[in-house]
Amino acid sequence: MSTTMPHIQERTMSALIKRRLESKFKKPASAQAAGSKPVTVGLIGAGNFARWSYVPRLKRGFPFRLAGVFDVNQEGAKQVADSLGARAYTSMADLLKDDAIEAVFVCTPVKHHYDAVLAALAAKKHVLCEKPLGYDYREAKTLFDEAQKIGKRHMVHFSHRFIPALAYLAELIHAGVIGQIYHVNGTFSQGFWFTDKNEPSKERDDAAPWKFGAEGGVVQDLGPHLIDCCRMSFGEISQVQAWTKSFRPGPFVTDDACGLSLTFTSGAVAQLITSRWATGQKHRISMEISGSLGAIVLEDGVIKLWTRSEPRFRTLLVPPVQHGDFLATFHSGIINPKVKLPDFWDGLKNNEALEAIINSAKLGTSVNLPLAL
Repeated sequence: MSTTMPHIQERTMSALIKRRLESKFKKPASAQAAGSKPVTVGLIGAGNFARWSYVPRLKRGFPFRLAGVFDVNQEGAKQVADSLGARAYTSMADLLKDDAIEAVFVCTPVKHHYDAVLAALAAKKHVLCEKPLGYDYREAKTLFDEAQKIGKRHMVHFSHRFIPALAYLAELIHAGVIGQIYHVNGTFSQGFWFTDKNEPSKERDDAAPWKFGAEGGVVQDLGPHLIDCCRMSFGEISQVQAWTKSFRPGPFVTDDACGLSLTFTSGAVAQLITSRWATGQKHRISMEISGSLGAIVLEDGVIKLWTRSEPRFRTLLVPPVQHGDFLATFHSGIINPKVKLPDFWDGLKNNEALEAIINSAKLGTSVNLPLAL
């Protein structure tokens, strides 16, 4: 439990006006970072997500200089490289041989994370990898062990850590604002992926082809976010009971929804559902958390707090995230080793929980953590 009490302020009209005025005159994150020492970086994987998430940030002046790009689709790699004045490499090995490249972003499909991250670590680069770290727990364990030997900074991009309401939720809970956590009910779900005829929908502009295949199930796609948010707020998981359900006919069977019963080492329990078929919802995160001293309701970025000392639900003003963005955080972690990152240990524990979910759903039994390799 944290000894630092977070600032708690009710969200009123005057508080909102003050926040907007402060934001208006505050320098944007990219401009603030412009004076920082830029880090030369290589990009491995230039597909849909890299173009959607990384390239726009690099163009806005985040403190990284893109020097090289590799993708098996060489035309795609050249397009991304040309847009940022970088070099397109014809092999990952050649990119990693470039001594000027200090750090690497790994944005490949999950099944290629292992080879790319292992090679980047062997080349003694700082590594930022998309979630999940490994395709399975064993891969994640090897990558974590190798990262410990190399001594470079490593981070897994758990993007929901940078959603202000989720970061603030964790801060409130760790500070003991609602006391000992008893139980959590919630959903972490998305919609608009499929039409009523089970065909890919055009309403999702962030849809990558793999999401519609056998490897694109909800456990591998949304599961890492849900598990990371739970670990960030409630601590380590000690037991998993899960079921999965597929709603789509077709040549493959993959999980479209997953129900979870989680027990944490603190004694708290959670009942959660994650789904890609949350009809009418693009992205919904909802939690009701009950504790010994109060309760928190989180609903799509809005936090309401009830405490025994003030027994009414107050809507709180959510503060911004400390570093503001995952790239800014990774840069800060490279420059300052004391900056805490969601690192490969978090990636390892995330992969462990994902494997427990898959095993539990397959066997129809609860699975205790930690797992044995």
